Amino acid sequence: MRMGIWDNAFKLPEPPEATAEEKKLLDALADKVRARRMGDLAAMALESTRPMHNLGSQGIVFLGPMLSMFFQKEEVLRYAKLLENPRAVAYLTERLGADPENKL
Repeated sequence: MRMGIWDNAFKLPEPPEATAEEKKLLDALADKVRARRMGDLAAMALESTRPMHNLGSQGIVFLGPMLSMFFQKEEVLRYAKLLENPRAVAYLTERLGADPENKL
């Protein structure tokens, strides 16, 4: 089979798996959302806005100075980075839909 010049032209690299530290952060966020009984709604919102996650991440970066009044700057940037990673968002969506008594 012949390899053409365009075979790899539009391929994107695979996103990395969420690290243990990132999963811990996402688990804490999911627990807070589920404690308010909004896990399914938040999971549906995340799934329905999947194509917009990169824009949302850039919005968080843009609003970072204002958000830093309420959160630490490093925390804001970590969430923005996680929103850009489709595998991290999929993990969060899975955790939001999980039964609180039966953790994964």
